[in-house]
Amino acid sequence: MSDPDTAALADRFGVLADDDFAGYSPIYERIARAIADDDESLALLVDAAPTGRTPVLFLAATHDLVLAGLGGELGAIYAGGSDADPWPPFRELLHTRTDEILERMRTRSIQTNEVGRSAALLVALGRVRADAAAAGDDRPLALVELGPSAGLNLLLDRYRATYRRDEVEVGALGAPGSPVQLSCELRGPADPPLEPLPLTIASRTGLDLSPVDVTDDDACRWLSACVWPGVPDRPERLAAAIALARTDPPPLVTGDAVTDLAPLVASLPDDVIPVVIATWALAYLGRDGRAAVLAALDGVGAARDLALVTAEEPRATPWIPEVPGAVAACGDAEGDGTGTVLGLRTWRDGRAHDEALALCHPHVRWMAWVPEEDGR
Repeated sequence: MSDPDTAALADRFGVLADDDFAGYSPIYERIARAIADDDESLALLVDAAPTGRTPVLFLAATHDLVLAGLGGELGAIYAGGSDADPWPPFRELLHTRTDEILERMRTRSIQTNEVGRSAALLVALGRVRADAAAAGDDRPLALVELGPSAGLNLLLDRYRATYRRDEVEVGALGAPGSPVQLSCELRGPADPPLEPLPLTIASRTGLDLSPVDVTDDDACRWLSACVWPGVPDRPERLAAAIALARTDPPPLVTGDAVTDLAPLVASLPDDVIPVVIATWALAYLGRDGRAAVLAALDGVGAARDLALVTAEEPRATPWIPEVPGAVAACGDAEGDGTGTVLGLRTWRDGRAHDEALALCHPHVRWMAWVPEEDGR
């Protein structure tokens, strides 16, 4: 493999297989490892979408064809109806429908919108609410999500999240009896605060370059295409969240994070506490874009109280302190995914404060909470 671009792409597939798919999505692990060794297949993708997320976008584009009924045997494998090797039919689909796959890669972006992340966001918003109450501030929260896709996580308080340690329920947050049930395994030295504090949300707004209309069947199929096949519960959870969102879709605004987020937050009324949410959204902005977003929010925070809740890989939130070693060690096993830090930056009386709240699986299958003495 002499072409450096092809070699770099092969490496990205290999890292994805090792860090995210192994022990979690065996179908994608098999495909990622096979394509990393297939120069002919890699050559089709080198110029398709020259970003670090090319492999994930490519897998979603191919999955979309499968969901459209064009995958043949691969459709049965993805749906759990066959244990056959996915690589031969996957490779055939890639080489026979290359143009359709590349067109999707050129015109679409990853729209995971994994509602499992709401299990982490519910705890973080509880922390924002508790800190505000301790300061004598009882204003409701106004949520602004960056890169919300269809805005499903903006409905987090309408889901039910159950937290378990060693398979024993420790607590639950959200709406009892919700059709969207989330489950999170607790690890590490401490449990998160799970007291069911009143979580009054005055408004919910999403800001996205290409917001997804949750009432559009084709757009929702793309959401499903971004879900990794073979992972229990994810497709059903997404379908339930879409059905719930269609009863009362959250308002979504088309705009750019760098130029439009801060003005949107600043425009909120004074009788709310704005809370900006970013879950695996800052990772797509690049270093300069992330710095610009934080600087703009710092400008807003100099004039009013607000909070920024992030669930991102550490490189995307360098302002958040590192998690302590006992917590970091909780994410070292196969299948644990790319370590995702649940971070909180708050501005109160013009002063900013940063905390690492927890280390999580990227889809929040598990969470290791930072003990209070280490977190603040």
